[in-house]
Amino acid sequence: MAKYIERDKAIDACFDGWNNNAHDCAENIRAIPAADVRPVPEGGIGEMSDGYHTFNGLYYQRMVLFAALVKAYKDKAWKSWKHEDGELCFGGGWFIVGIDTPEGSYTYHYDKMYWNLFECEELPTAKHWDGHTEKDVTRLLSLAVRPVVTCADCKYNTREVTDLFGNNAIQCITGLTHRRDWFCADGKKREES
Repeated sequence: MAKYIERDKAIDACFDGWNNNAHDCAENIRAIPAADVRPVPEGGIGEMSDGYHTFNGLYYQRMVLFAALVKAYKDKAWKSWKHEDGELCFGGGWFIVGIDTPEGSYTYHYDKMYWNLFECEELPTAKHWDGHTEKDVTRLLSLAVRPVVTCADCKYNTREVTDLFGNNAIQCITGLTHRRDWFCADGKKREES
C-alpha cells in the first residue's frame, strides 16, 4: 500500500527550528480533514495526479515543448553538462539547456537521457545565470516570430531558414529546403518577386 503523508511528521516539522508560529502551523495541519490527505502513489510523487495529468506527464510535456522551442531557435539556444562555475549539474547525470531571449535567458535542467533531444550548441560551461526564476518563463514570449512566406510557384507554405552552406533559403512544408533561386517542391523554378 502507498505511503501516506503523515500528519504527525508534518507537525514535528513545524516545531523543528521554527519560532512562535510553530504552534499555529501545527494547529493548521491538525485541522486538515483526513479526506484531504492524499496517498503518495506507488510510483512516487511524480505519479500524483489531479485526475487528468500526473506531475511526470506534465514535466515530460514541458520538456518536449522546450525542445521544440530550442530546435526552432538553434541560433539562440545552448546546452552544457556544467554550470557556469565549472561544476557538473547536480553532481553529474544532468545537464542545463537555455535560450537567450531579448528579455534575458531562460533555462531548464534535464536528465542525461534527454541530451540528444535538444538540438543546439554545446558549451563547455553554462552561460551566466542572470537570476531568472519560474516567474520569468514569459521571457520566452519575447522571441521573434519566424516569418512564413508562400512559394510563388508551388503555393506551399514555407519558412525562412539558413541552409547547411549558410545561404538564405526557404523550406516548404514538405520538408524540402532549397535556396531562393532553386526549385520548389513541385519542380518548378522559384522566381523572386
